[in-house]
Amino acid sequence: MKLRVPAGCGAVSHLGRSLEIAEDNSIEVDDADWPALSAHGFRLWEEEDLRELASMNREELIVAAMNATLRALQTIGTEEIRTRLTASEASVLPFEQTSGVAGAGANVNASAESVSALSRQGLFAFLKGRGVSVSLPVTNEELRAMARQAMGLA
Repeated sequence: MKLRVPAGCGAVSHLGRSLEIAEDNSIEVDDADWPALSAHGFRLWEEEDLRELASMNREELIVAAMNATLRALQTIGTEEIRTRLTASEASVLPFEQTSGVAGAGANVNASAESVSALSRQGLFAFLKGRGVSVSLPVTNEELRAMARQAMGLA
């Protein structure tokens, strides 16, 4: 499968191997590599180049976002979609609870349970979404602790 390399990308490495960037600013990868690379800005070669986001109106931005989401979802498996939704739900739960608010304890427990249910990839996605920088090597338990801290549970 042919992918368009993101602007400013000078080298590509995936799963421990370097991929050569062609003169037309593309790379060739296996279909199974697409989901991971799409998360880093790689696009299908056949996709039309989008105009600069800054020049798009609200309706054009919504259509572009929905089309990009649909294309990405069509290339990944059911369990990966479930993992990403779990990470998304965990990232939008209330992070600061006030004592005396009805149901506050239930929300905190749901948040902790959501973090525990995330896969390693889901934890990375969640932390990235919260703006938390992660340095390797790191264990899954360390990632979960970072996620709980980002949610104000630690």
